Amino acid sequence: MINHQDRLNMEQKRILPFWKFLVFAFVLCVIAFVFENINGRFWLNDFKVYYMAAKALLTGNQVYGLPFGESSGFYKYSPFTLFFFFPYCLVPFEIARIIHFFVLAAVILCVVTIAYQIVNTYLFPKERLQENLLLSFAFICVLIHFVKELHLGNINVVLLLLLCLSLSLILKTKHFLGGILFGLVVLTKPFFLILLLPLVYRKKWKVLVGFLATIFIALLLPAVFFGFSKNIALHKEWITTMFAHNAFYPGHQSIQCLLQYYINPAVPNEIQYLIIVSGALLFTLLFVYDRLFELKNGNTVQLQNADLIMEWFILIALLPNLVKTDSEHFMSTLPLIILILRYLFKKKNIFLILILVVLIFLYGGNSTDLLGLKLSDLLFDMGMIGISNIVLIIFALVIYLRDIRKEISAHSS
Repeated sequence: MINHQDRLNMEQKRILPFWKFLVFAFVLCVIAFVFENINGRFWLNDFKVYYMAAKALLTGNQVYGLPFGESSGFYKYSPFTLFFFFPYCLVPFEIARIIHFFVLAAVILCVVTIAYQIVNTYLFPKERLQENLLLSFAFICVLIHFVKELHLGNINVVLLLLLCLSLSLILKTKHFLGGILFGLVVLTKPFFLILLLPLVYRKKWKVLVGFLATIFIALLLPAVFFGFSKNIALHKEWITTMFAHNAFYPGHQSIQCLLQYYINPAVPNEIQYLIIVSGALLFTLLFVYDRLFELKNGNTVQLQNADLIMEWFILIALLPNLVKTDSEHFMSTLPLIILILRYLFKKKNIFLILILVVLIFLYGGNSTDLLGLKLSDLLFDMGMIGISNIVLIIFALVIYLRDIRKEISAHSS
């Protein structure tokens, strides 16, 4: 019988098993690039903000509180994050945006394959199935969010890749490196701090050491190049910008806005903090339930890893509902969608497949090209992306707790 470690080694030795999917997805990205240029929409406005903010920092000009490009184009990430955009400043923006577009396309291909490998390796017994077809379906489910990410030139998909790589390293007991990648994500978007919950609860102390070391170095590094006083001023401006963005950003898909839309428009904005705390408490209950199950069923490493994967992916998927952010950030539900598809490929339950089709239409089908401007705006204002995302999370959690985890427990014991 092949044990769990042998199965992991076999998975890791497979070289490019998804080449058909990679070709399919890359062709779609190229098509998006062509049509963006034909339609005169190759703007990458978010990337323009990062590019111009990086140039401003290099030349000693104002970085925060000044719109770059559009009136809403404020830079709102950490000073350290701009270090990754300095190389782009070596070339004109017209060239830099083309490079960035295809960098994002490559990241998209990587995140789909890595998320699948995590799900397939740790949550399902090794079985032969049509992997390229499954990955292509998963890619199509999230395609509209990916296209918007490419259109804007944003870096949400880069953060998702880093989070998947961080989890993969943690599962392989490379805890310090996993903590470094997690730290890079939090430096860009601090609301990912909620992922500290599973790390603390599961006593991943080496991950936390890597995380804290990264935060410490990244906060001090700008001082080496721009001086301590400038560094302190930049971080004060960053914090002010973050809170200002959170206060005024509409965020139609967040739970806060759903409450204001469906229950009472007078629901105060401060309720967002209560929503975040409630999300943390619900996660804590899930963790307690997971630990009780683990202790009752042998407390094996395989079972602990499986539960950690679900906890990690659920929090990542839930975050766009907890905070007010762009709709393309809902691409973070991709790993759970892969899990659902992987399960349905095996079970072939027609009823569940129909439910998934409806959910994916609401989650990833809102396009003016498909629905027209009026209907698309209506569904967006109704928060259908946010609602369907919550249901997808529940869908994935139910099938995991009801079926998948029981199989893992039986297999590991």
